[in-house]
Amino acid sequence: MSRSALDTPMMRQYLAIKAKHPDAILFYRMGDFYEMFLEDAERAAPLLDIALTTRDKGKPDPVPMCGVPVHAAAAHLKRLADLGHRVAICEQVEDPRGAGRRLVRREVVEVVTPGLVGDPEGLEATREVALAAVVSDPEVGCGLAALEASTGEFRATQLAEPCGAGLPAALQEELRRIAPREVLVAEPVDGPLARAVGAALPSAVVTPVEPASFEPAGAPARPDAFDPEATDPAHRAAAALLAYLQRHQPFALEHPARLRHYRLADAMILDAATRAHLELFESAEDRSRRGTLIERLDRTATPLGARRLARWVAYPLLDPTAIAARQDAVAWLAERDRVRARVRERLRGVRDLERLLAKAARPTATPRDLAALRESLSALPDVVAGFDARDEGFFPGGEGPAPASLPVPAPVPAAVAILEESLVDDPPAVPRGSRGAGETGYIRAGFRAELDVLRESARKGREWIAGLEAQERERTGITSLRVRFHPVHGYSLEVTKSNLARVPAEYERKQTLANAERFTTPALREMESNVLGANERAAALEREIFEGVRRAVLEHAGAVREAAEAVARLDALASLAEVARRDGWVRPHVDAGEGIEIRAGRHPVIEPLLATRSGETYVPNDSELDPADAQIWLLTGPNMSGKSTYLRQVALLVLLAQMGSCVPAESARIGVVDRIFTRVGASDRLARGESTFMVEMRETAEILAQASPRSLVILDEIGRGTSTFDGLSIAWAVAEYLHDTPGLRARTLFATHYHELTELAEHKPRIRNAHFQVREWGNEVIFLRRLVPGGASRSYGIQVARLAGLPGAVIGRAREILQRLEAHELDPARAPGGTDQLGLFAGGGEGSAEEREVLDELGRLDAQATTPLEALNLLARWTARLRGESS
Repeated sequence: MSRSALDTPMMRQYLAIKAKHPDAILFYRMGDFYEMFLEDAERAAPLLDIALTTRDKGKPDPVPMCGVPVHAAAAHLKRLADLGHRVAICEQVEDPRGAGRRLVRREVVEVVTPGLVGDPEGLEATREVALAAVVSDPEVGCGLAALEASTGEFRATQLAEPCGAGLPAALQEELRRIAPREVLVAEPVDGPLARAVGAALPSAVVTPVEPASFEPAGAPARPDAFDPEATDPAHRAAAALLAYLQRHQPFALEHPARLRHYRLADAMILDAATRAHLELFESAEDRSRRGTLIERLDRTATPLGARRLARWVAYPLLDPTAIAARQDAVAWLAERDRVRARVRERLRGVRDLERLLAKAARPTATPRDLAALRESLSALPDVVAGFDARDEGFFPGGEGPAPASLPVPAPVPAAVAILEESLVDDPPAVPRGSRGAGETGYIRAGFRAELDVLRESARKGREWIAGLEAQERERTGITSLRVRFHPVHGYSLEVTKSNLARVPAEYERKQTLANAERFTTPALREMESNVLGANERAAALEREIFEGVRRAVLEHAGAVREAAEAVARLDALASLAEVARRDGWVRPHVDAGEGIEIRAGRHPVIEPLLATRSGETYVPNDSELDPADAQIWLLTGPNMSGKSTYLRQVALLVLLAQMGSCVPAESARIGVVDRIFTRVGASDRLARGESTFMVEMRETAEILAQASPRSLVILDEIGRGTSTFDGLSIAWAVAEYLHDTPGLRARTLFATHYHELTELAEHKPRIRNAHFQVREWGNEVIFLRRLVPGGASRSYGIQVARLAGLPGAVIGRAREILQRLEAHELDPARAPGGTDQLGLFAGGGEGSAEEREVLDELGRLDAQATTPLEALNLLARWTARLRGESS
């Protein structure tokens, strides 16, 4: 690149700003576009699918450039952040009209990173976008803090176990549950902690920051519950987030959100495998919400409620008292149909208060952003009034007061008053970050006398100019004369060329067009100066007033956050109440006991899908687990009978109960579960070099290492990924381990096709057998979906294969092979660990006399006494006989 191509005032300014942000793509504001130059343009153009062009075309060494419109920047910023890039947003920080011939001053006003999103516009309303920080102290433990910048959610926790060669298991699982897009560490990216974080979160960006950022005493802000004198790992991680925020989006620290300290021990642990196997948030089929638990529960009216409900699903409670308090609120709403319907309808008037507040905190906030905040805050009194239950009449819960756990959002009248008095009802669109002179009209008349005077002056001037056209037509006799306005040239009198001879002598030529001339007069020039000057001063004053209004509203940020918190909880509770009331779910009893007893339980997701798709009625089943008695249930039975559905059903009902929801059952009593483990389905991790069987064994190993007597273990087909006897042996040993290990006794549901495992119930006092019933009708198999005590001896796999459409020849051959295996080569009574292996000849039809004779001779053969030559001769003779050749 030649020096002359870059040696212009604009490019010198660009390069000076870019030098301060070398690791970010620079969005350089030029009018209504953000432009990118040089390497940034070459990198961003293909990522954003926009045209790459050049500056100063025709010159020998043009400058590469590309750009995006300011009004569409949010989508492009989100895309770059999703791809792991950082973007520095450089705005014009002075009015171009005031700069004259001088280059407009520009500054970077914020940096968008993968975890520190910019404007919340364009973000999925129901999803959180988190930035996290992790710190490890070998003497104290490790700390984790997370910030959702688009909502202000700020929390921190710590573990006594420090990070060694890798992250502690609990910290790994919490990081995966938060799923941050970016994680800050106080070391280079090739350091041990950074590598461990990267291994736990392959899709996240690991960002090294200065170790000094993790010192609370140097934190740039003091949110509520943040102690700058603290030295614990949780505070240190939180301090790093505050320092990062100060560096990249300092405006967010003017009114920081309260730091919420939490303990991992207060919520049920749901690891990544369990969340995926139970399809809590993503369908295993297409990773959408369709067919997931969250889709089933989400009847929320606001994005606030949707995010809160998802948080409750991810963090089921462990304290029976806290669970009961949430259940009280759900029950109160479920019993009052009219109140619930009225409150839910009025909640729809409350938009995303958290993200609207985050928008208001940004210097680029627009009048429409604050108007949306005003509308949402104005809806809060109606929500409160919706709790009037006088028209409810008699209902089972009685007329008693609402429980203390039912949140009622407190209005914020001071903030509403400021916005009502200052902003017009429907503010005009003003581009974000705009500093032009023409965007006016959003401050209400009467709010500021000085502004009213300027507006009146401009209005009178425009009226005088508008009357000038008729006056000059009459005076000159030029009927086609027009008063025109041009953004650059201002006001003028336009006369067509055919009428130029009639132009008065005092007219001053201003602009020549193809078919007309434009003129001005001393009076018009003076009035134009008055009008434009008044407009410019009014626009500048409006911006000044708006900024003052914005800051005044932010003084009430704490009250707005409290209202948003109450709305989120109320909406989530009302959603759970709506589902419970509509579908006949019941309140479970959750206590500190160890038993699980569910009567006529139903799958919360499958039941309505079954009714919708096929009109079938879901068959309910009981569940009973007790570490002191029926600790492990071995479930056998045919394919497609409902084993996998039942396993997930029990896990989901426990999760629902502990998140405070009602459950689809006749009754349920749940002894608190500290963790749900699931080993379900078949998948591989080829990118990590792990086969399906290796994944299965890793998940099983983690369960056996981490389960406790309070855990619920769901095992679906252990050992299916290897040979029959190997798999049977592993499944047998796993069941014994869960039963026999002192201090374990985890409540377990174990589905298997290895019917040999049913023998365990004869020797292990806390193992029970159960199976799903079927009925055979000719060649047909009828699945009754009913779980009954006792083991099953068949899987009906061939019948299921026939239902799936396998060719008749394959089904027939499979039956022949099955008969041979059952008759000759597999003894169902043999315990695992035997040395016999399955053998199978490939010939068609039933076993021939030659095959049986060869097998008999092979069985009598003394391999130790047979020489190699004799063995070769025997092999040749047997092969010839089996082929029908003469020996």
